[in-house]
Amino acid sequence: MLVPTRRMVVLAGLAAGIAGVAGLVPALMPAAWTLDGLLLLSGAADLALALGHRLRIERKTPQIWSLGRRNRIELTIQNRSGRRLRGTVMDDPTADTESFDLPLSLDLPARGEVKLGYEVVPRRRGRRELGAVTVRYGAPLGLVMRQEKVDLPEHVDVYPDVHAARELAMLRRQGRKDARVGSLRVRGGDTEFERLRPYSVGDEMRHVDWRATARRDDLIVRQFQAESDQNIVFAIDIGRSMREKSGALDAVDWALNAALLCADVAIRGGDKAGLLTFDELPRAFVKPQGGRRGATRLVSSVFDLESTLHATDYRAAMAYLKTKLRARSLLVILTRVLEPQTAKELASAVRVLLPTHLPLCVFLREPALGALATGDGSAGRDEDAFAMAAAAEALTFREGLLRRIRREGALVLDARPEDVTMALVSRYLEVKARRLL
Repeated sequence: MLVPTRRMVVLAGLAAGIAGVAGLVPALMPAAWTLDGLLLLSGAADLALALGHRLRIERKTPQIWSLGRRNRIELTIQNRSGRRLRGTVMDDPTADTESFDLPLSLDLPARGEVKLGYEVVPRRRGRRELGAVTVRYGAPLGLVMRQEKVDLPEHVDVYPDVHAARELAMLRRQGRKDARVGSLRVRGGDTEFERLRPYSVGDEMRHVDWRATARRDDLIVRQFQAESDQNIVFAIDIGRSMREKSGALDAVDWALNAALLCADVAIRGGDKAGLLTFDELPRAFVKPQGGRRGATRLVSSVFDLESTLHATDYRAAMAYLKTKLRARSLLVILTRVLEPQTAKELASAVRVLLPTHLPLCVFLREPALGALATGDGSAGRDEDAFAMAAAAEALTFREGLLRRIRREGALVLDARPEDVTMALVSRYLEVKARRLL
C-alpha cells in the first residue's frame, strides 16, 4: 500500500495553484506544464522505488498475560534493502486491552535490525488474538510512504493476576514487613512443631526447651506452625451482581484475584485449595488439592471465566458443596448482595453448612454507595436528598445482614474490591492461628 506524504500534497497544491494562475496569464502556461511533468515523473520514480517487500518482522510475547498488569511485547524488524528506512510501526489492537507507546518510531539502517517494544494492559480475561504488524516508511524522494503489513497470527491467554503471589513470595524471602501476612508461624498451642530458635522478648516461658537451653547455655524456645493439610474452598459468585466494575476490573475479577492469592498462601503453608463457581447453578468445581499441581489447576480452571446475567442461587451452590466435601473445610464465599431476598437466601444457605464446615462470607463493598450516602458536596436538590436516603438505607440493610450471618456462626469479611485480596489473606491466617478450622 502506498500513501502520499505531506510533501507530495504541498507540491501538488502548488502545481494546481500555478496552473490556475496560468489560465489567467497564458505566458505562465509552459512553466505550469513543466512543473506538472516534473512532479509526475518524480512521483512515478518514487512509486517505483518504493515497491517491493523490504522487511522481515518477528513478534515475541508471553503466552500468558496477567489481567490488569503491563505485559511487554517485543518486535524484531530486519531491513533487507540497501537503504535506510525511517517511519512508524503499529501492531493490530487486541480486543479489551490498552496499549502503551504505540505507534513506535522506526529508524532502521540498511541491512540492519532493530528491536522495539511496547506494553499492553488487558482488561478482560480469556483468549485474545494478535493480528498483523504494519510498518509505514518513506520512499527515497519523500513523496510517498510505503506501508508493509505482515500477518503474525497468534493467540495469548489472559489469566487473573498471577504476579501478586510471586511478589508476596519475594517479599517473604527479603524479610520485608510487608510480607507478614504470608507467615503461618504461631506461638504455640495445639499446632505442629517447626523448629527451635533463640528466645526473644514476648515468648512464653512454657515454650522454653530446657534441654536445648542447657546444651547451648542460652534460652531456646520451640516455634510452632499452624496445622497443615486442611481444606480451603473458594465459592465464587459469577451471577449478575458481580458484573459491576470497580476501577478497571469487574467485581468477579477482584474476587478471583483474592481467591487465587489466598489459595497460593494456603498451598505454600501445606493446605489444600479448591474452587467452585456458581450462579443459578453450580458450575465449575475443582476439588481441594495441594502442591504446585493444585495451584496450577486452580488458575487454569478460571482464566476464561466470565460473569453471567443469571440470578444467584446460594442454596443450590452450598448444597452441592456439602455433597462434594467430606472433611471439615473453610468455605470462602465471595459475593455481593444487593437485595433483602438474596440476603435471606444467603443466610439460610450458610446455616446449612454449619457445624460441619466453617463458612467465611466475603462481601465486596460498593465504594460508590458510601460516597453517595455521605453526599459529595453538591447536595441541595430533591434528587440528591432522595439518593442519599436510599444509599443510607442500603448501608443499614447491609450492616443488618452482616450481623445476622455472624449470629448464625459464620465468619464475615466486608471490604472494598481493591482491598479484598490482602484482607482475605489476613483473615485466612487469623483462622489458622486461632485454630478455628
